[in-house]
Amino acid sequence: MARGWGTNEEDLGAEKEHAREAAEKSAARPSRLHAEEASRRRSLELSLARIEDLLAKTENPDRRRALEAAKAELHERLETPGKRP
Repeated sequence: MARGWGTNEEDLGAEKEHAREAAEKSAARPSRLHAEEASRRRSLELSLARIEDLLAKTENPDRRRALEAAKAELHERLETPGKRP
């Protein structure tokens, strides 16, 4: 084999170090499922906040009932992780 084309022990050490750093970096990041769940929860929490705001401003009894029903559904969806609409 020509000189410089083989792998020597220095190359192997660098490759192992690179693999270890990549594994540490991926372990530090949240998993895709965890990120999706956090995004889902944040979306539901924002919707709930909007409903709370609308309830504070609404006087129409029919509209209030509809908002209360939506609020109850959002609370239920927040309590069950991973549940999709």
